[in-house]
Amino acid sequence: MKSAPVRSQPRPEALERVQPHPAAQELPPDFEAWFRDHREPVYRYVRFRVATRDVAEDLTSDVFMKALRSLGSYDPRKSAPRTWLLRIARNAVTDYLRTLQRRGRLHVSLDRVPDLVHRAPSQEERMLRAEQVQRLLNAVATLRAADQEVLSLRYGAGLANLEIAETLKISANAVAVRVHRALSRLRAAVAETAGAED
Repeated sequence: MKSAPVRSQPRPEALERVQPHPAAQELPPDFEAWFRDHREPVYRYVRFRVATRDVAEDLTSDVFMKALRSLGSYDPRKSAPRTWLLRIARNAVTDYLRTLQRRGRLHVSLDRVPDLVHRAPSQEERMLRAEQVQRLLNAVATLRAADQEVLSLRYGAGLANLEIAETLKISANAVAVRVHRALSRLRAAVAETAGAED
């Protein structure tokens, strides 16, 4: 019996919340295009940083609501729309993680991340995949915030180094170095986590 595919994108009903109240003015044409063009990278970035799909969907909705409210302050000479939206997303995720940290709830349990566990055909394959994902989550949690950030932009949002550079306001070479070093630290953390389990 085949299981349902893993959802890697937000549910449409969650993203519909981004639409303004009917009494609000009509959306600027650019914003509608921005939403269509950038909701996936914004959602993937947020999902890479938070524990559950529901939280990622809510934060993604919040990002677009904040962007809509701040549309008048957007300056196309300073950044591309995606960069501006991802900057808003970074701030939203940072605020959310600070709130969790104050409450002492930063630990991520695999039970809270079912969409990251591969729906392999056999129970044994699912268990192996679950162990790998848990090991990776534990290793990522040990990384510095800056490492988590650059890896989230690269592998969560799928941005190129130049786009990350624009988002973080650093050079593309600095991004390449940061990604390389963050991956090295992640590999070491995964190896350490695996060694501790043996």
